[in-house]
Amino acid sequence: MFADFHCDLLSFLSHDSARTPLDAAARCSLPQLSEGKVALQIMAIFSKTEKGSAQQGELQEKIFHEMQKEYPQFFEKKMRAMIAIENAAAFCSEEENLLVGLKRLKVWQNKSPIAYISMTWNEENRFGGGAHTDVGLKEDGRTLLSEMAGIAIDLSHTSDRLAYDIINHNDKKNLPLRIVASHSNFRKVSDESRNLPDDLAREIAHRGGLIGLNFVRRFLGNNGITDVLKQIAHAEAIGVQDCLCLGTDFFDDRLVGKELEHLKPFFHAEFDNSSCFPKIRELLSTRLSKEQVDRLCYQNLAEFLA
Repeated sequence: MFADFHCDLLSFLSHDSARTPLDAAARCSLPQLSEGKVALQIMAIFSKTEKGSAQQGELQEKIFHEMQKEYPQFFEKKMRAMIAIENAAAFCSEEENLLVGLKRLKVWQNKSPIAYISMTWNEENRFGGGAHTDVGLKEDGRTLLSEMAGIAIDLSHTSDRLAYDIINHNDKKNLPLRIVASHSNFRKVSDESRNLPDDLAREIAHRGGLIGLNFVRRFLGNNGITDVLKQIAHAEAIGVQDCLCLGTDFFDDRLVGKELEHLKPFFHAEFDNSSCFPKIRELLSTRLSKEQVDRLCYQNLAEFLA
């Protein structure tokens, strides 16, 4: 069995009403998840920070529930799915009253557990700074943290400054927040702002959080799929190997803007969709014991969300 902390199926479906969750172009379609023996999948609700972003989020939340009713053969007794929020703009647009957004979040949470919230995507929003900025925590972000009971805070798309501000605010206010990086690797192996510096990775591990290994090429490294093993070796070197899980980040290439076209292909050919999880296990088994592989592939995430 496998568990994955992040995929973008909902965003794929929301961009074209003619698409279905059976479409292999998603890279994380229901048949691909089934072939990959995925028993637990976190599906991100994602919107860029732009006008009407919350309407995009509402559409994806609706798709999540309708999909399970329409395709029960992929879910009942086979796969548990949960939502997460990648960019808080998906439930509260920049132009909305914050209380309206928080009420929308509560409605979603009452319908289905939410695994985690990323305050930002790559750019700045009303809550704080994204991974491509040096902006920290804003007042709306502080308010959001106080309203997140039962939901983990995700640092995968924060600026370093926002990540440290979140941790410091959490400690100052004694908030019961769990901290994760749902789909980030290690910056020492691949120098990308979306990857974690070592001290931040240690903070996540120290606080009982999780780090989801991301399979996007630019976040893995320049040497091929074996860079997954280099990422794991680095996790061992800095003492955070016990908090690793899978956070593959599989998405359809069409979801990425033209400004990133030069980065294609986004995934390595043999590991480019959710059907590849058994092959991922084979790769991990070349370095890790069976118990370690079991924990990384399923148990760490399943226990965290139990």
